[in-house]
Amino acid sequence: MKRTTVARIFWLGAVICVIASVLYFMGLIPLPICAALLIVAFPVTILSLFFCWMAGESGGDIPFIGY
Repeated sequence: MKRTTVARIFWLGAVICVIASVLYFMGLIPLPICAALLIVAFPVTILSLFFCWMAGESGGDIPFIGY
């Protein structure tokens, strides 16, 4: 994957996490919905951050980040 593609996925996940948290603290969404959004978005955000950190500018294989 290209670094720009993975960076876009990272920022999308980060924005979803922040918006879900803000909406919960403002009382606009209940805790289970906030938790569901965070459970989906947070791992995607972290993995895409690692991929963005290790990926090159050219298209190619996804780097191994370990377990």
